Amino acid sequence: MRTIREIHEDELDELIRITVEAFPGMKVESRADRDRMRERLVKVMNEPIVHFFGVFEGAAMLGVMRCYDFTMKLRETRALVGGLGGVAVDLRHKKEHVAADMVRFYLDYYRQKGAALTALYPFRPDFYHRMGFGYGVKMNRYSFRPDALPAAGVGAVVDYLTADDRDDLAACYDRFLARTNGLIELSPHMLDALFDDTSARIVGYRQNGALRGYLVFRFEAAPGENWLTNNIQLRTLIYDDAAALLALLGFLRKQADQAGRIIYETQDETFHYLLDDPRDGSGNLLAGLWHQANTQGLGIMYRVIDAARLWAVLGDHDFGGVTLRMRLDLTDTFFPENAGSYLINVSEGRATLGSGTADVELGMDIADFSSLVVGAVDFERLQAYGRVNLSDAGMANVVNRFFAAGRRPWCLTHF
Repeated sequence: MRTIREIHEDELDELIRITVEAFPGMKVESRADRDRMRERLVKVMNEPIVHFFGVFEGAAMLGVMRCYDFTMKLRETRALVGGLGGVAVDLRHKKEHVAADMVRFYLDYYRQKGAALTALYPFRPDFYHRMGFGYGVKMNRYSFRPDALPAAGVGAVVDYLTADDRDDLAACYDRFLARTNGLIELSPHMLDALFDDTSARIVGYRQNGALRGYLVFRFEAAPGENWLTNNIQLRTLIYDDAAALLALLGFLRKQADQAGRIIYETQDETFHYLLDDPRDGSGNLLAGLWHQANTQGLGIMYRVIDAARLWAVLGDHDFGGVTLRMRLDLTDTFFPENAGSYLINVSEGRATLGSGTADVELGMDIADFSSLVVGAVDFERLQAYGRVNLSDAGMANVVNRFFAAGRRPWCLTHF
């Protein structure tokens, strides 16, 4: 009989074997590599927000996964969001629905814990989209010369941050989170990992003694054989205001003599407005005379797992100030307990679950609804693509205003 339960520390060697065989690109090849991986996993296993699960038939471990009790900024509130990572199946047990069983368990696990939303990074977006996960915001990979950045902050004083600045950094990130849809709170082990990374440099900007922004970067060798040629890989950019941002960018601009280009992967789709020359150095032209400024990729995906509880979670959110009664018909074939009809009463932007007759009826799939709820896509685009059924086309503008988010969701947490 197949069971799913938490993995014990003495079962980590089998978890490592399954994981390494599923992801050979991790390059965990020697016994020393495995010992280091085991040491890291023991530390993570002891974190209260992380749970390692395995699928078992008898004593045999067929697959593994990690679940994360995240707190995420969802529109105007902070909510419990279940994260999923490290999904791996024993090579001998592929095509036996092991991964599907783990995902169903994970969805039910967080539904029982009181979450209305889950999130993951897919190894294949189409696989998880069929399971009801909706697409998040694309990642943009920019590659620009340091001297393309604004010069306004070049004279600002910045300094390296160390573990002694841990609390200040956490507070700065939390202020950024407070105004940024989608961000996940930093846990203690995430902070530990940041300061333990010997290849990462953390630079901060202070104003009147208070940390107002910071960035995290690494040097990486530029293509070619010239060891003096390097690029900067900008990993994180957090700031309170424009002054802090310009100070940090000024620091990066001053590295033009040492770095050929700065590589920055961000969900900020308007970052090119900061650059004097946004071209990415490829020389590629698109559709005639459109200069390639960045490349894009799909990553994080979201899934509503309790459509009824969602409205209580978002009880303090203002849904565009609208007043209406909307019947929401959701299709969810993978997690059918989430499907059904929900009457949403909205009064001056405050939404609650109710009953009775509706002014308008809206039908859609759970994957698109999940993307819509987090603000990754606008209702009017889903309607234009034929992804929704709206009973009264005259209500489209009101419904679009209801679902509109002030900001797209960003995620800086890798899991």
